[in-house]
Amino acid sequence: MSTISIGTTIKRLRRERDITQEQLAEYLGITSRAVSQWECGRTAPDISQLPVLANLFEVSADVLLGIDITQKELRISELLKMAEKKQFSGYYAEGSAILREALREFPNSHKIMAALMSCLFREADEEENKDQQKQLRQEVISLGEEILSASTDDEVRYSAIQLLCYTYSKTGEAEKAAAFAKKMPERFVSAQALLASIYTGTKRFQLLRDELLQTVSGNLYHEMCFNNRRLENGCTPYSNQEYLAILKKYLAILDIIFEDQNYGFCTQLVSRTQLSMAWCYMQEKQYTMAVSCLQAAQKLSIWWDTAYDPAQVYTCLLFRDMEFGEVLYHDPENECQYQLNEMNQPVFDPVRDTAEFIAIVEALKPYAGEREHGK
Repeated sequence: MSTISIGTTIKRLRRERDITQEQLAEYLGITSRAVSQWECGRTAPDISQLPVLANLFEVSADVLLGIDITQKELRISELLKMAEKKQFSGYYAEGSAILREALREFPNSHKIMAALMSCLFREADEEENKDQQKQLRQEVISLGEEILSASTDDEVRYSAIQLLCYTYSKTGEAEKAAAFAKKMPERFVSAQALLASIYTGTKRFQLLRDELLQTVSGNLYHEMCFNNRRLENGCTPYSNQEYLAILKKYLAILDIIFEDQNYGFCTQLVSRTQLSMAWCYMQEKQYTMAVSCLQAAQKLSIWWDTAYDPAQVYTCLLFRDMEFGEVLYHDPENECQYQLNEMNQPVFDPVRDTAEFIAIVEALKPYAGEREHGK
């Protein structure tokens, strides 16, 4: 930054606040000639004086130095979107490269650090070389610690804590992961819960309805349908038949909430639950039921990839006239391709050559492939 632009800014800010050169000099403990030299562009303030000047003029150091904050934020936003496009297409290493360059341009941007953490975390999961994987995860940890030591943005901090939890869990450091997990807010003190106690009327109604949809579409699915991983003894908490019953319960709950089966945002979850049920039925050798679930999933997958419209509205009682909303995807393949990948598992070999199974595959193929960004 040139001394002329710094001096010009100081002069403008001083005059706007009706402060004389002598008053500014007295406040800073320097001579009025020194202030005059700044404003003429002959010299510049010592770096140690910048925080004092910023505090006096009630501006950020960026403003004092003549940095265009709006342009800076636009540039950061542009870089984040470029990296996000790569990440959501499954090109994590390319996304990380963009964000590393962005961090060189804006070394103090915690938003870029958080985005880089996310990309590196996913890149590490894809990395087969154990040494490289360890290095990537260490980079995630270093970025997270830097964010927590300096950032005051709660959204960025919580994102860093979440990724630190996941990373320490994967490195086998469960106690560290748990310690970070305890730094997150409890459910009963979430932003939604607090806002619901503040707002009244339409705002409160919409807020609680949004919260319910998030619960149905996210928490309920993961807590019911994903909670059957192996325990310390190598067994799952529920038998195959019990897990099948749980999946049916989840669909039954959705059918009560979406009484017209216009699932909207939850359509993808219904499709994937049907796929899980098909897998369970195959384990039970109930092949007809398995194929029936695959057929149901096929219709939902095709609709999700070809007809989902964020502006479309729900018609069920609870969410009536509420828009479906935008979806952010993390998988490179679309839903039809995801189903084809699942159907390629050996568990489906006993029905692979049946006419029904082949028909499902042929119905999915025209729509299957990599997902276009944002679609």
